[in-house]
Amino acid sequence: MKKLIYFLFAMLTVACDNIHTVDAPWDTKPIPVVFSILSPDLPVQVYLNQTCNSNYLPVKNPFTEAKVFICGPDSNWTELTRLKADTSVFVDLQKTFSIEKGKTYSLKIELDNKTVHAQTTIPAVAATIESAVCKYKAMAENASYSVRINNEWVAVNGFPIKVTCKLLPEKDYGYDLSAFANTGVGLTYLIDNVFESNDFACPKDSSSFMLRLYTLEPNFKKYQIEGMITEMDDTGGNLMAAIIQKFGGVLPQFSNIVNGVGLFSSYVTDSTRVDVTNYPSQN
Repeated sequence: MKKLIYFLFAMLTVACDNIHTVDAPWDTKPIPVVFSILSPDLPVQVYLNQTCNSNYLPVKNPFTEAKVFICGPDSNWTELTRLKADTSVFVDLQKTFSIEKGKTYSLKIELDNKTVHAQTTIPAVAATIESAVCKYKAMAENASYSVRINNEWVAVNGFPIKVTCKLLPEKDYGYDLSAFANTGVGLTYLIDNVFESNDFACPKDSSSFMLRLYTLEPNFKKYQIEGMITEMDDTGGNLMAAIIQKFGGVLPQFSNIVNGVGLFSSYVTDSTRVDVTNYPSQN
């Protein structure tokens, strides 16, 4: 539980740092903003805030009266708990609410003057990684570089990699790949089910790594296409954290939230361990 609380605190800190304001010619009153990404691999989390502009300054916890509920196909509503009194994150503290592939889930947020709600259906099947080959390539000492992994700069080498995936026949789903629990490696759009690069960032001390393929529910794909999520460098590879980090208090270009804006969506994953071929023995 301490790890979960620390993680959510870090997300809120980043989100507050990114807040900015814009002027608009239309009604500028704040609108509820909701972000929640469901996955069988993660505990339920809901982020609630509001839009802001030059007339309405950012508020850390704008809806103190909010009550947040989630339910599955059985229509039995489970109330989520505010993580802390002064935060905008609601969680399933007891971790009793399970998320299953192929099922539809509903979100309901009761405010003083309105009820915000949305639905998402978890992808029933995950796209799969059929093969992944990463080859060791010796590099000159001055040819290495560094990337941020879990908020730390790590020395890496650029290795050739080729990943072949079996995607879903439906065209509405989106996809992303990640490794080393950090940023996605730019694979939102796979060409002919294949990703290939001659410069895959592999930490110098890693002879193997876990590669994950995310299958994004169609609304998640639409949200991503609109440019709200451009990278996940400092979010531990967590898509929910990436969204919160990129929210800056302005209206998102895509939303599936009724009586508010934001995203209530889902994803499933497939993963495989990749051994770097021809990796030299370490003495």
